[in-house]
Amino acid sequence: MTANTSSRRSFGALLLDYRQPVGLLLMVVTLVMFYFALHLPIATRFEDLFPADHPNVVLYRQLRGAYGGAQTLVLMIRVKDGDIFNPKTLLAIQQMNDEVNKLPGVNHNEVFSLASYRVLYARALPGTLASTPFMYPKVPDTPAQIAELRTLVQEHGTQLAGLVTPDLKGALVIAGFNDYALDYGTIFDAVQNLIHEHEDANTRVYATGAVMFAAWGYHYLPRLSAIFGASALLMILLTAVCLGGRVGWWAPVVTGLSAAFWGMGFMALMGYSFDPIMLVIPLIMTARDLGHGIQWQGAYYDEFARLDDPVAACVAAADSMLRPGLLAILASVAGIVFVATGDIPVLRQIGLGGAVWMGSSLVVVLLGQPILVSYLRAPARDRVPERSRLERLARLPLAGNGARTGLIALGLLVGAIGLLAYRYVGIGYQTPGTPIYRTDAKVNLDTAEVGKFVPSNFAWVVLETPEYPDPRSTMGTKTLRMTDDLGNYLIEKGDAVAVLDFANVAEKPMDQLLHNGSPKFLALPDTEQLSAALWGFFFGASAPDEPKAYFAHEPSARSASVRILLPDHTTARLNKLRADLDAFVRERVASDPELKGVTLRYVGGEAGLYQAIDDVTPGLNLRNLGLTLGAIFVAGSLVMWSPLAGLILLLLAAMANFPGFLFMAVGGIGLTADTIPVLSLGLGVGVVFSIYLLGSIRAQMVRGAALNEAIAAALGTTGRWVGGSFIVIVGGLIPWAFSPLLFHNEMSTILILLMITNLTAALLILPAMVASLRPAFARATAFAAEDEVRGGRAVS
Repeated sequence: MTANTSSRRSFGALLLDYRQPVGLLLMVVTLVMFYFALHLPIATRFEDLFPADHPNVVLYRQLRGAYGGAQTLVLMIRVKDGDIFNPKTLLAIQQMNDEVNKLPGVNHNEVFSLASYRVLYARALPGTLASTPFMYPKVPDTPAQIAELRTLVQEHGTQLAGLVTPDLKGALVIAGFNDYALDYGTIFDAVQNLIHEHEDANTRVYATGAVMFAAWGYHYLPRLSAIFGASALLMILLTAVCLGGRVGWWAPVVTGLSAAFWGMGFMALMGYSFDPIMLVIPLIMTARDLGHGIQWQGAYYDEFARLDDPVAACVAAADSMLRPGLLAILASVAGIVFVATGDIPVLRQIGLGGAVWMGSSLVVVLLGQPILVSYLRAPARDRVPERSRLERLARLPLAGNGARTGLIALGLLVGAIGLLAYRYVGIGYQTPGTPIYRTDAKVNLDTAEVGKFVPSNFAWVVLETPEYPDPRSTMGTKTLRMTDDLGNYLIEKGDAVAVLDFANVAEKPMDQLLHNGSPKFLALPDTEQLSAALWGFFFGASAPDEPKAYFAHEPSARSASVRILLPDHTTARLNKLRADLDAFVRERVASDPELKGVTLRYVGGEAGLYQAIDDVTPGLNLRNLGLTLGAIFVAGSLVMWSPLAGLILLLLAAMANFPGFLFMAVGGIGLTADTIPVLSLGLGVGVVFSIYLLGSIRAQMVRGAALNEAIAAALGTTGRWVGGSFIVIVGGLIPWAFSPLLFHNEMSTILILLMITNLTAALLILPAMVASLRPAFARATAFAAEDEVRGGRAVS
């Protein structure tokens, strides 16, 4: 042993010198994190899905208690023959109303139907106006009573636009739920029991709303868990196959699971949770951790074939894998951590939790796996023919300048096409219902059926005005006329199916009653005094807290809501709604001096939340993409000591991952908060193939190989394990093609596509780029600063 090597121990040698205390520490930490991982909840926290600082979300948080939360359940009972005005159907409406009011987490002040005591109509009595429920507490059962109810419903069609279908064959029960964590599984079961109870040959019951979108995910959770388990078992089996079943093949499984425990434990300690719909994310992170372990184990087998000493092979593998392993794991972390840069809480949780999950491989793989393997007996020797077959891949990228240029040009062209396709990727929801489930899924079919007759999506516009008796208050005639114009404007523009405000629901009908029911007086009051009187009648006759649906600060009149019923919450619909509201404010409100001091805030409610997501998604995706590519370039430049090497990795990542945008554009898959972390993971996970091959080429040259020889040797050794980790990752994704969720089908397909393009880039385009561009390490004639053949000399 030379003086140099005796005085300067390599990383691998030092690690094995202290393997007992380091290994014990890793075991203790892993057991502690495993304990906390067992307590990681699988739950949906509705408010965490939206950008916390967006004006729409701020408006929603401020006034949801009055104007209604976005966690809604919409049930529609519909008859095939006849209409709803028969004793059986009317009784079913009442029973459904009562059963929904008993659901866990329901806001009892937000349960509305024809049978609700909160759904009232005004009627004239001697000396006063009174408000009376349509069908509470008793269901009409005589022909005369039923005929009277039908007449009332027809007379108050505008008021009941969201509760009775225009053809009178259907009626709705709409309920709002509190936004804290709901028991979606229990809600789902209760709704299904309710449907089963009330459906018959002539009656169908449909269920939709944000609560049902989440509840179906919990209904599918056992199937999703089975798919997750099948994926995990398949990945373990494929790991054994790819590593030839040799001694220690299971070591990557141990380190991969340990990394998962660290990630889940951290998330539990931070109070995070996992939405069942996002289970594909921990699967791909675990697959990538497993891939790092496979790569290390493969390097160990290669070193053992070279050195024929298991301990020396451990040292050599630890040394040779330190640089590419560090870079690969940093790239994996970069692929998830930057989704936390936005203000969407759920993505912050995924980003930070995922960074720990992926980053823990720095410890459990680069430190833990050498220690674990060092205690095992020697493996079987490698079979050279397998390496020789893989070395043949080098013939194409090394065939000559023309072949190399063609490969690089093809890669750049594919990347450019993908980047151009990004312009055609839609933002947010592109169709009614939810893209999480298939078009023919029960919840989407129910949503479409309800949408044929009654709008089940809503938004609010909030009026902020001076207090009464200022003529510009919410009960001022000029303000009322403006809100009436707003409703007509939105319906005329096609933005809304119906617009409900205090003027339409209360003041116009009561003004008509004061004038003996004359149709010409179904109009706004002429004077401030009459308007105030009608306002007083409304407050005096309403159910408890009912006025808050229109006046958040009742009995103050400084804030009022205009409720807009929308056909859907697609991005195009919401963007047009906001643009038309902007135009109305500019042309009708801001230009009217008599409305000075009147402010319209929008968009609130469920639609406002979806719009908030649509607003921040493009910027977050571009920022995340830029930061991830930038991190790959910087880390590659520093770890490989070559800016050109960093540039090569950046280009490979772009050309191999941008085709995912082409798939989304062709498939009509929108860019949402759900798809961003999956696409980001694909970028960070896929580029690792190229990183390990680049590191192997560099290591071969450190040992004295010429460039072309180094490329061929890297493909024959590391290329095998890159292919193995590819098989394991893709194998783990295949079962998700059988998921009942369309989101899982689409995301697993995109990830498989990205893994294929990344593997192709690593095996063919990377060698062509290195041979053509010759980064710093490929041009060097000596590596005096390094211990060439560290594994052979440091332990000799």
